Amino acid sequence: MDSPGLYRYEKYNFRIVSLLVALIGITFLVNGEFIVAAVLFVLTGMLSFSFQGVLIDKDGKRYMKYDRFLKFRIGSWQSMSSPSYVTVVRIKLSNRRTAPSPIVAPEDKKGARSFKVNLVVEGDQRYISICRGDLDKMTQEALRLGEHLQLRVLDYTS
Repeated sequence: MDSPGLYRYEKYNFRIVSLLVALIGITFLVNGEFIVAAVLFVLTGMLSFSFQGVLIDKDGKRYMKYDRFLKFRIGSWQSMSSPSYVTVVRIKLSNRRTAPSPIVAPEDKKGARSFKVNLVVEGDQRYISICRGDLDKMTQEALRLGEHLQLRVLDYTS
């Protein structure tokens, strides 16, 4: 259980590797290698229930970006400069910064955009990326983070 001073955001993360491991497990199962197939199916189960998240310890001025498989977290704590404010930023979905958006849609459609919550900090790091998704969820998450850290929230979505 996390302490009350911790902010936590977590999101389910589908990994294509789990499908590949399951297919390899089926291949072993068909060929009669039941022990190897069982191990691969257990591994598939662990990979299927993976989450990515971020923990922010406001008292210790540190944060951790992690991957979680069942109850196991993979990630390490990093120190954080003093936070200044929280932003919600619009980002275009593109594989390159100079390329047009891969989704063919008029400019006023929300489908061609995603939104990102950043925690702006002082110092060389400038900001910590917290999460990304649709506008309503990211606005709620930014407000929750701002309330937890007692910071102002700025909207840069237009």
